[in-house]
Amino acid sequence: MKRIASWLVSSVLVTSMTMSSAGADDHQNAAQSMKQTMKPYEANYVITRGDSEYGEGYRYLEASPDSEWQLRTKSDISWFILSDTREARSVFIVDEENNRLEPREFIYTRTGTGSDKSFHGEFKADEKKVRNLDTDRMLEVNWDGALFDEANVTEQLRVDLAGGVETFEYRVVNEKGEEDEYRFEVQAKESLSLPYGEVEAIKVARIRDNNRRQTFFWFAPELNYVMVKMQQFKEGDEQATMSLKSLSM
Repeated sequence: MKRIASWLVSSVLVTSMTMSSAGADDHQNAAQSMKQTMKPYEANYVITRGDSEYGEGYRYLEASPDSEWQLRTKSDISWFILSDTREARSVFIVDEENNRLEPREFIYTRTGTGSDKSFHGEFKADEKKVRNLDTDRMLEVNWDGALFDEANVTEQLRVDLAGGVETFEYRVVNEKGEEDEYRFEVQAKESLSLPYGEVEAIKVARIRDNNRRQTFFWFAPELNYVMVKMQQFKEGDEQATMSLKSLSM
């Protein structure tokens, strides 16, 4: 159960994006894609494995006071006597000059069968430091350039995808309070049949050093590049699939 559910909060990621050029046109296109993509939405998902439904999830993106944004995510799984609930909240600002999202606060909690876990981080952009508010200690992170948290990095992926980027590298602080790096690449365009309906989506794969685990994401340009599907495999077997059920923007 832990393996099945742990990927759901990764909503996945340092922008060391590889782009074909870094000229003025690229910067202008990136800025335009950010303004178009960064709009509030509420997405609800159903979580399945094979033909069985055993959970639900959501992603809420909203504008907060003081030019801040807030993203809330949740996955809630119940399977026989097992349960797993994971929630994350990310507070960040939109840095239009550098076309990236800059975190301010990240909260993660996991409850259910097994050990409960949590992390509360504060991002000090001026000092390029991250404080673990649970322990009141600074994390050992390399904040050189862009840094994201485990939740808002998927929003950065949306923005970059809308800007035409096809390969991605992100440095993140994950739900354990550790620095990590995520790599992605665009694979294909596909037609999907979801509980929400029929949509055209771009398939993005997580790139790992080995293929024991595979994670795929689908983003729909017609729905402002909102994530409409996520799927996890381990050693070729499906672990879980999260599919869009409803969306309001």
